[in-house]
Amino acid sequence: PEADDEFQRLMAVFNQMMNRLERSFHQASRFSADAAHELKTPLTILQGRLEQALRRTEPGSEEQLMLSQLVDEVQRLKTIVQRLLMLAQADAGTLRAQPELVELSTLVEELCEDVRILAPHLEVRREIVAGLRTMADPGLLRQLLHNLADNAVKYNRDNGWIDFRLRRDDNHLLLTIANTGHGIPPQDREKVFDRFHRGDPAHNRRIDGFGLGLSLSREIARSYGGELRLDDSPGEIVSFTLVLPAIS
Repeated sequence: PEADDEFQRLMAVFNQMMNRLERSFHQASRFSADAAHELKTPLTILQGRLEQALRRTEPGSEEQLMLSQLVDEVQRLKTIVQRLLMLAQADAGTLRAQPELVELSTLVEELCEDVRILAPHLEVRREIVAGLRTMADPGLLRQLLHNLADNAVKYNRDNGWIDFRLRRDDNHLLLTIANTGHGIPPQDREKVFDRFHRGDPAHNRRIDGFGLGLSLSREIARSYGGELRLDDSPGEIVSFTLVLPAIS
C-alpha cells in the first residue's frame, strides 16, 4: 500500500495479465479434453457400422477394399483422439494413472521379443540388468515403451539394428533404445517432442505416424518423476534414454 502509484498500477496490470493467461490455459486444456472425449463415442459407432457393412460385402470386391480402408482411417482417428485426451489430461495434471511396483527388466525383455517377431529383418541387441524395478502404471509404461520401439522400427533402415540397454545409476533406472536410421537433422532435434511434429515434412503415409508418440511418452515419464531425452549420437544413429526412479 505504501508503494509508488506507478508501481501499484504496474502490479495491477501484471496481475490481470497473469489471471488472463491462467484462464486461457485452463480453457485450452479443458477444450482439448472435452473435444477428445466427445469424439470417442461417434468414432466408435462409426467404426462398428463400417465393420458391420464390411462383413456383408463380397470378398475381393472394390466395395470391400474401400470399406476396409475406411475402417483403417477411423482406427487412426481413434488413436489420435485417445492420445490427445491423454496429453490434455497430462497438461491439466489429471492423467489417470495407478502406479504399482513394476519390474522394468521383465517389460524390456518382453519388448525385445515383440520387436524380434514384428521386425524379423532387424537385428535386436540387448544388455539388460535383471531385477530392476520402478513405480509406474503398467499400462501407461507399456505404451511408452512400445512408442519408443515402434519409432525405432519405423525409422530404421533395411537390415539395421535396435539396441536395448537397461542399467541402474544410483537412484535412477536408465533405458537407452538406439537404432540405425537416417539420423535426426540438427534443426529437428529441438522439435522431436513437439506435438504433431514428424521428421517427414510432407506428412505422407510412407511412414505411418501421428507425431504424438514421443510427446505423450515424455509426459508419461514425467508423471512418474522421470524424463525422456534425445541423446547425442554419432552419424545415422538415433538414441533415446528413458530415466525413471529406481525402487530397491
